[in-house]
Amino acid sequence: MQVMKTKFLLLAPIAALSLSACSLTGVRHEISEYVLTHEKVDMTGKSEFRILQLTDLHLGDKCNVDLQLKFTDLTVNEASADMIIVTGDLFTFASKTTALKLFDYLDSKEVPWTVTFGNHDEQCYFSVDWLTDTLNNYGSYCVFKDIQNDDVHGNANFAINLTKDGSVFEQIIVMDSNRYYFGSYFGYDFFKPDQIEWYQRLMEYNKTQNGGSPIKSTMWYHIPLPEIDDAYEYGVANDCIEYGEKREKTCPPEYNSGFFEVIKQEASTRAMFFGHDHINDFRVTYQGVTFCYGIKGNDQVYYDDDMMGGQVISIHDDHSLTYQQYLHTYAEVK
Repeated sequence: MQVMKTKFLLLAPIAALSLSACSLTGVRHEISEYVLTHEKVDMTGKSEFRILQLTDLHLGDKCNVDLQLKFTDLTVNEASADMIIVTGDLFTFASKTTALKLFDYLDSKEVPWTVTFGNHDEQCYFSVDWLTDTLNNYGSYCVFKDIQNDDVHGNANFAINLTKDGSVFEQIIVMDSNRYYFGSYFGYDFFKPDQIEWYQRLMEYNKTQNGGSPIKSTMWYHIPLPEIDDAYEYGVANDCIEYGEKREKTCPPEYNSGFFEVIKQEASTRAMFFGHDHINDFRVTYQGVTFCYGIKGNDQVYYDDDMMGGQVISIHDDHSLTYQQYLHTYAEVK
């Protein structure tokens, strides 16, 4: 079965709703405060580190959360990953109880996990401050940091070191692509200049820690950059779409803040992973950077029956990346 295919902007006048990316106070923090480590984000003795990307779960109080988590469990168990990253739209109209069910589920897998936020994650019966406070202080497997009084837009901008033999091997950069924009147009938001500056500061910090050379990295966020259309057109024209299909119009922000040009100049981030468009799952490398959609995590909001599950991105000991998709149907749920 196929259901609604049109992208939508869901806004609701509920008391807890907050549509701003964050309330800035202008407090500058050392970039080192945003760099996290975890003893299990380590590939010592391994030839690869497997990251499972889940995206667009849209769990809410009106859905059967237990059923949805059983469906997610099919992918999580089959993937047998070293880490789980959820790239936004975890929730829509969820209570604290629903949010904690998801976090408890992820933590029960006993592998490091983290999230970034999508445009719907503030449309819930809790404040974004509660959400980030909860994640900041969660269990031993949650690797997340939001500095709420900083001078950087968004509620999830941090980096996680992937170590090997006691040194930083790669970096997993998590960023918040924000929610909605109410300026010259009404639509999806974009990475702000202070976030781009934050990324540049992170790149300079990494060079000081790595003998002057960039540290290889991947980036994880929710709303694709505006260059997603150029990347797709390039892939079609040159017959180099590496995987997947474009089944709906892409929905990046209308405004281009120039982040992609900075990413290319810094020569660190060679692949970016995002969600947002539920029935797009293509991957293409454009101007040296791989653009990669995740796989819609379940049947909430809109979906295609043959495009639900998740994907594993494997980081190998030669810094190459490989990909494996895991697709499931609800007929498999016991």
